[in-house]
Amino acid sequence: MLILLLTVIGVFTNNAFGYYNHHTTTFLSQSKYLTTDYSKPVLTIDDDTIRTSIKKSIDSINMPKSNMAFDYPVYYDAEDSLLFDFVKQKAYLYGNAVVIYESINLTADFIEMDFNTNEVYAFGIEDSLGIINGKPLFKDKEEEFEADTIRYNFRSKKGIIKEVTTEFEGSFLHGGKTKKQDNGHVHMIDGKFTTCDLDHPHYYFKISKAKVIPNDKIVSGPAYLVIEDIPTPLGIPFGFFPNSKGGSNGILIPEFGEETNRGFFLRKGGYYWAINDFMDLTVLGDIYTKGSWGISLSTNYKVRYKFNGNLVMVYNKNKIGYQGLSNYQSNDMYAFRWKFNQDAKARPNSTFSADVNISSSSFDKYNSYSASNYMSTNKTSSISYSKSWPGTPFSLTAALRQNQNNQTREIKMTLPDVAFNVNRIYPFKRNVKVGKTRFYEKIGVSYNMNLTNQIATTDSSFFDIDFNNITNGISHKIPITTSFKFLKHTTISPGFNYTERWYFKQMNQFWDYQNAADTIGFLASDYYTNFSRVWDYNASVNWSTQLYGMFNFKKGRLKAIRHVVSPNISFSYRPDFGQEKYGYYDEYFRIQYNGTTGQYDTVPYIYSLYSNLPYGSPTRGGAGSINFNIGNNLEMKIRDKNDTVTTDKKIKILESLVFTTNYNIMADSLNWAPLSINGRTKIKLFDISFRATLDPYAYGVNEYNRPQRINEFLINSADKKLFRMTTAYASASFSLRSSSSTKAETPASQYEVLYGYPDNYVDFDIPWNLRVSYNFDYRKPYDEATISQNVRLTGDFNLTKKWKISFGSGYDFILNKATYTTVDIYRDLHCWEASLHLVPFGTHKAYMFQINVKASMLKDLKLAKRRSWYDNF
Repeated sequence: MLILLLTVIGVFTNNAFGYYNHHTTTFLSQSKYLTTDYSKPVLTIDDDTIRTSIKKSIDSINMPKSNMAFDYPVYYDAEDSLLFDFVKQKAYLYGNAVVIYESINLTADFIEMDFNTNEVYAFGIEDSLGIINGKPLFKDKEEEFEADTIRYNFRSKKGIIKEVTTEFEGSFLHGGKTKKQDNGHVHMIDGKFTTCDLDHPHYYFKISKAKVIPNDKIVSGPAYLVIEDIPTPLGIPFGFFPNSKGGSNGILIPEFGEETNRGFFLRKGGYYWAINDFMDLTVLGDIYTKGSWGISLSTNYKVRYKFNGNLVMVYNKNKIGYQGLSNYQSNDMYAFRWKFNQDAKARPNSTFSADVNISSSSFDKYNSYSASNYMSTNKTSSISYSKSWPGTPFSLTAALRQNQNNQTREIKMTLPDVAFNVNRIYPFKRNVKVGKTRFYEKIGVSYNMNLTNQIATTDSSFFDIDFNNITNGISHKIPITTSFKFLKHTTISPGFNYTERWYFKQMNQFWDYQNAADTIGFLASDYYTNFSRVWDYNASVNWSTQLYGMFNFKKGRLKAIRHVVSPNISFSYRPDFGQEKYGYYDEYFRIQYNGTTGQYDTVPYIYSLYSNLPYGSPTRGGAGSINFNIGNNLEMKIRDKNDTVTTDKKIKILESLVFTTNYNIMADSLNWAPLSINGRTKIKLFDISFRATLDPYAYGVNEYNRPQRINEFLINSADKKLFRMTTAYASASFSLRSSSSTKAETPASQYEVLYGYPDNYVDFDIPWNLRVSYNFDYRKPYDEATISQNVRLTGDFNLTKKWKISFGSGYDFILNKATYTTVDIYRDLHCWEASLHLVPFGTHKAYMFQINVKASMLKDLKLAKRRSWYDNF
């Protein structure tokens, strides 16, 4: 009651001033409060009491209601102290002061509130070192900026701001003197526009005056570029910068350069159109002084929780040299790319996806900047739809596929490829299990149906397809399998497979004498329409087990060696479907030169009526094969010298070593198949894999002077060897990298702040890494051997935190020359970046140097110099 009484007395004497801090509270009758010693408290009470008393005192002051009217409550507080001048109707807030009114939040080291004018005035406080702390920070909904001083009127919603810094979409706007209007628009003079986040930016556009329309745009008067406080002659009469969170339409500035073959160019210039929140469109064009030109359309689309993708269409008219000269070339090139991804939540039981990549064979040679594109010879495309029925074994897949070879220019298309599957069911399984499972209950049956329609053409005749060359067919497969234990530790798995193919045409091959240019003739073939059921079957039985061997050592660090052997023996039977009763094969007679007699012989040849059809035909000769497969795994245990309790270290000597071969009991010769060996292991840092094929038979030449295997074991021949190696392959690789400087994983939010270029993220957490791989390939089916041997080296390292160098190269020991080599140098310049891509030699020798602003908003602010690999051709 005493504090309230003193306050009321001060109000009626019109000479009242109040001071409050979190520890002491003093009310003094002083009008010159700056000369008052506030360190001598008169009365001390707790915080809750004083806050309540002050609120009641302010409410009881006889102020003009028109001046004190607020539509919403005003909250204000300070960490250090609050001073109230009841005569001037002002409040002074010291130390982390905050004022909240509606959606407005103002914080500063000092805030002055004027209840007469409904204004606040805020600024930071300079410390003993001359550093200003607690600069005003103004927030209004999504708008936020920091300034040296802020004067703002709650009633008119206008304000005067000095030395303000506003951030939006990764860019910063510094204003010398700024006025905020009641409609949210901001007018400023003596401004700076930059994407550098420093208080003193490395570069900026010096703006004489500007107007900011929130969530729309920034319009400025004349501006010029300043780098490191040095003005440049690069200026613009006016500026227009998008300031909206959604997509913005705009012109895309082309890049300028020169090529020897195609001349000077303006490339990748055009227009970007943000159609709506779900779709955009980019139109780009290229033009060269020697006549080449190109145009491309691309669009990205995304509907959240449903689908996303992109579509790109490109057409180029490429001209090299001058018309009328011998080196003149003119090519029409195209490219079509489409990607569609369905969200898994959209339709849980069905999926549609597309990944289409079609182009003319020479497109990547002249229009691609990706090493992986021009080094790849094949392009694949697919459009697929799949559906499953929950609670049933049924599923369906339909796809359109395309494979393109850029070297042969051949295109193979499957339009469509449909598969209907019935997962394995157990028809003899009891609904209610009583006792042990009987062997017939484990019999499983499944069904697979495939339908295909195949077309073969070339890129030049892609739009002129000969439908007589279309091949199609339907395949039905019914596998029946089961398995059971035999002698406790072994497993026997019988199986039976039935396959039936439906074809709508047959092949007819004949030796054509009439249309031949010589007397020998040539092989001719055609198809005729006829429906055929082509069926076959095979049966098999498989036996498998595992054997364990352990060798223990009582002394030394080596404790034990364990050897696991996994033998597998199977027998498979397939009848001879080449017999005449099945009607799958026919014969013709051809003229062939006999190298022994020097004469031309008439030789019968047997061919399949269903050659080159999608699912082939049953094989001739039949087979009764006994297949042998022996897998090996070798490990050892090492006693840990630092742990005498229970811990042992396991080391794999051989992760896998597999021997495979088979014996055909129905063949009249060459019963044994070559022995195949596959292995892999890891020795410390080295990953090692190898494989080889060993043939037990000798070889010779037939009457037509062609090499072939003969029915004679090599050990019985003059060589006296058990096997001859026909193929061998070995590879070894290792990777080294330094320990990461940051243990914690980089948050995803940091990757999103990469100025709109997340794909160009450069990892500076790993100072260096290195990968070396070696490959050896040997092939000698008969007399002549071919060997390829190369080593590949890739890696990167950091000279400093700002410098990073990446490289990739190799050496071919057979050709005695380096393989494709690249060097990439990157320099982080804070808000700028510099990069050099170099291919120092070879067919694609080229370089490109570029220095540019990181921010996507100013991606065209760059300097680039390049030498294209196109000039090498």
